[in-house]
Amino acid sequence: MYKFKTIIFLSLIFFVFQGCKVKNPEESNKHLKSGIDALNKGKNDIAEKELTAAIDQNSNNSTAYYYRGLLYVNRNNLQKGLDDYSEAIDISPDSARFYDARGYVYITLIEPENALEDYDNAVKLIPDNAVYINRRGYVHALLKNYEKAISDYTKAIELNFKYEDAYSNRGFAYLSLHRFENAAADFTKAISMNSKKAVYFNSRGYANANMRRYYDALPDYDMAIFLDSNFADAYVNRGYVMLNTGMHQFALADFDKAIKLGITNAPNFNARGYALANLRSYEQAINDYSKAIELDSGFADAYVNRGFSYFSTANKQKALADWEKAVQLNPKLDSSLKPYMLKAKK
Repeated sequence: MYKFKTIIFLSLIFFVFQGCKVKNPEESNKHLKSGIDALNKGKNDIAEKELTAAIDQNSNNSTAYYYRGLLYVNRNNLQKGLDDYSEAIDISPDSARFYDARGYVYITLIEPENALEDYDNAVKLIPDNAVYINRRGYVHALLKNYEKAISDYTKAIELNFKYEDAYSNRGFAYLSLHRFENAAADFTKAISMNSKKAVYFNSRGYANANMRRYYDALPDYDMAIFLDSNFADAYVNRGYVMLNTGMHQFALADFDKAIKLGITNAPNFNARGYALANLRSYEQAINDYSKAIELDSGFADAYVNRGFSYFSTANKQKALADWEKAVQLNPKLDSSLKPYMLKAKK
């Protein structure tokens, strides 16, 4: 009996030592230093070898796991990076930067609930870190918790009033809540810090356009396109402003460009069709409306617009069919379309 107990005791000791795997902490730190140096020099293969050696010598070396995780993430091997960051957190749960790193990977993997938990932990550990608070705000925005996002962005700005990303992020949150005045103010602030980002001008233009400040929006879209001539969204947005200000030829050019750049969705074809119809190119307009309907058979506005183009080409039967379909899709259109439908029936 005694001998049996002794064997169990010795086995437990062996298990404990095997579980820790702390062979040589000093040697582990040497490999860690070499690994970080190689990583900074872009020698990734050497870095991976050294960091793995650091872990082999001391499986409790959380910093080695962190840097190897960083290496994997830089190589776009997100799952391996996630695994290493998790190991680092298990070993050192009081390190905010480890939570930040893993949270960022969760954002990339579009797992916002997991990311939020990590950023909550990071902020608890370092409550006055503007970067962590800003990133938590971004996660709240991904979860469509825009008020919480705005609260975090505001805290980040209070901690660092020159925090460009926090202003732009808060601007996007305000756009999502249709608080366009606030959004325009934040993008103005972001532009004052960095006037080379096309997205800031496009976003401020969008805010102004939604407040019907079309002649403030236009120069913003112009600048966005000047900074990035392939910025498809800016062409679309400027095109809508051109439509709203009666500049249909310019609108047509913008929607043409957006389509060439790959925005081939139903609203864009419908908008280009509308520009063509206003230029009395009804057959071309009908083609665009038909493309819009082909892409989205439930797009009531495209049926309405195509109906008017058919009516303008004296094809009353097709016009009536389109308007009837539009009313079927959206009964609220009945009162506004009824007079035209009566004319089509004559």
